Amino acid sequence: MATYELSSTLARFLDKHLCFPLLEFLQDKGVYSEDDIMRAKIALLQNTNMVDFAMDIHKELYQSEDVPAAMMDRRTEVVNRLRSLQKAVDPIIGCLSNSNVIRNFRHV
Repeated sequence: MATYELSSTLARFLDKHLCFPLLEFLQDKGVYSEDDIMRAKIALLQNTNMVDFAMDIHKELYQSEDVPAAMMDRRTEVVNRLRSLQKAVDPIIGCLSNSNVIRNFRHV
């Protein structure tokens, strides 16, 4: 079956987030070894903000609770960025949570 398998060709034209379901499909079908698919998932998630998910896959692949320091550092960066973005939009969310403001928007 792997002779006519075109996922690697197709994946080059897809967003990283769209490649993940493709890897899930290949894993379910057993086209490639489980370890190869897990490594591909980690590589795919490496430059995304889905760090916790990558850490879970790493733990499952290597049967260990330990994860590389680089993943932990990346997680810290992502969480800090999330907090700073949340802080930046809090005034807007607070404004949009005000029923008087919403009522005024509806009447304009």
